[in-house]
Amino acid sequence: MHLYSSIRTLILIALSTSTMANNHQESIDYQIGQKRFDTHCAACHSDVTSEAPQMEALRLFAPEHIVTSLTSGIMSTAGLPLSEQEIRQVSYYLTGKSVDTTPTDLSNYFCTDTSISGLSSGLSKTGEWTNWGGTGNQRFQTDENILNPNNVKNLALKWAFAFPKATRIRSQPTVTAETTYIGSQDGTVFALSTQSGCIQWMFSADTEVRGALQYHEDAETGVESLLFGDLKANVYSINALSGALNWKVRVHDHPLALVTGSIVTDQQKVYVPVSSLEVVPAAQIAYPCCSFQGAMIALNIHNGTEIWKTYTTKKPIFRGKTTAGTDKFGPSGAPIWSSPTLDIKRNVIIATTGQNYSSPASNTSDAVIAMDTMTGEIKWVSQVTKDDAWNGACSRRTPNCPDEDGPDFDIGASAILITTNSQKDLLLIGQKSGLTYAMDPDKQGKIIWTRRVGSGGTMGGVHWGMSSDSNRLYVGVSDIKTNNPYAVGERHPGIHALNPETGEFIWRTPVLNICPPDSKFRCDPGISAAISSSPGLVFAGGMDGILRALDANSGDVLWRYDTRRSYQSINGIEGIGGSIEADGPVIANGELFITSGYDKWAEIPGNVLLVFALPNQSIQQKSK
Repeated sequence: MHLYSSIRTLILIALSTSTMANNHQESIDYQIGQKRFDTHCAACHSDVTSEAPQMEALRLFAPEHIVTSLTSGIMSTAGLPLSEQEIRQVSYYLTGKSVDTTPTDLSNYFCTDTSISGLSSGLSKTGEWTNWGGTGNQRFQTDENILNPNNVKNLALKWAFAFPKATRIRSQPTVTAETTYIGSQDGTVFALSTQSGCIQWMFSADTEVRGALQYHEDAETGVESLLFGDLKANVYSINALSGALNWKVRVHDHPLALVTGSIVTDQQKVYVPVSSLEVVPAAQIAYPCCSFQGAMIALNIHNGTEIWKTYTTKKPIFRGKTTAGTDKFGPSGAPIWSSPTLDIKRNVIIATTGQNYSSPASNTSDAVIAMDTMTGEIKWVSQVTKDDAWNGACSRRTPNCPDEDGPDFDIGASAILITTNSQKDLLLIGQKSGLTYAMDPDKQGKIIWTRRVGSGGTMGGVHWGMSSDSNRLYVGVSDIKTNNPYAVGERHPGIHALNPETGEFIWRTPVLNICPPDSKFRCDPGISAAISSSPGLVFAGGMDGILRALDANSGDVLWRYDTRRSYQSINGIEGIGGSIEADGPVIANGELFITSGYDKWAEIPGNVLLVFALPNQSIQQKSK
């Protein structure tokens, strides 16, 4: 008994000592993390006027997400002065959690029957949604015959899937009758059963996957593939039935290059739009701004080899020094944020571009550019805003702000190609300026009409996508209030319908501000995410987390669902809904798919894919 008592005492002492040591180490980590955060990060993240995530949002992040952001993500330049240990200490200070590299175990949520039969490609065949926006990027589900204005009010939650260690979801689901494909913040690509949400297979990309996965069926072999990019400018081709890697290639050599827009394919080529977040580190005084060139790249669809690469600006050259003594370069920027539009009739691939990051401003920024599909040769450029050179330094009044200083009116939405009822082909364009345009694709993008739908601004106007059924152009307007001096007139956050031939308004539906005044996160009524439509219906998700269905003829709101809640997910992870920011609603075979949660600029974080169906199709689920 004496011996046992002695051993027990020693064990208790050891445990106590270990606990004290751990607590001491945690205290050190917290203090160092706080110091490093205050020195390198607080200027933006503690400033309520800044567009960076505020402390309330950062505390909800997974520590792994913060480490990734500071080492290889959007804030990698801010992380350069920090050691690996210091970065982990910053993440501990913000989250109160240590980095956990153990993958989340999802083995219990795999489908019992993992077989996947062949899929049918194309929105027009079976009502599936197999890329970003369908033919001409219209984002119109022409074959939807289940949902209509009379029954849409009966939509109910069928299932929810929660993404592990995620605070935002920006990958639009690609939906077939059997399988729903979607990427995640940590780079995992999931193949889920469209019926139940169980996992069929998973694939690991190097980093976050944005946009939609492009489904492609080879006309000769019948091989089914998924093509997509990540935030390290890698492009992947994987087998749609198994998730096995076909090929992988990095398409741009700039360290901050990334693929945010969805990929487009024909039977021979993969068209890849390339953007960059160099606009963010440009706010740092010591950052040599700027060296990124936007680009469109065509790859061989069978093996990923480069066929052609076309840059949207000339190569940046040395332009002297800033007032702080930092080297500056230009021209730069003109990123391609969104999915390009394939015009088979004219053999061109059409891109929309953002602003220049540094002086001098070029004629290819804030523009629509048509490139030859075979050679990449630029056939024509139609610029809608001249002299737009802007970066994050302009918001903070630091030396890297270009002489032009804005207005930051990039085109983030894909061009829409339609044929009107009068058999006229039109390109429809939406811009952050709050302006929409119709262009003639046969006259080098000549502007036919211009219509102001919102006040515009840094986070105003049209962001990620419009929709058209050829009879109407449906436009979502963000118009989040910022300090941008170029905003014009009253703000009009909401959904608007225009006549695509004349630009005249058919109806306008404002989105009322229901956000609580004491919200910890940025909550705005604007529509930043892409709009989608089907016969008789328009669907829009808001920055306030509200998903709406509108009558296409009148603009009346027929159904709404507040996604800002917790969910019992199909895969056993707590699901949280938040802001709906980039990827738009997907309509497929009487069901509605939407992701909820966004954290980049202090909005409401979340981690769920939500699927809605009519009651006879739904698996009823209750929020916790």
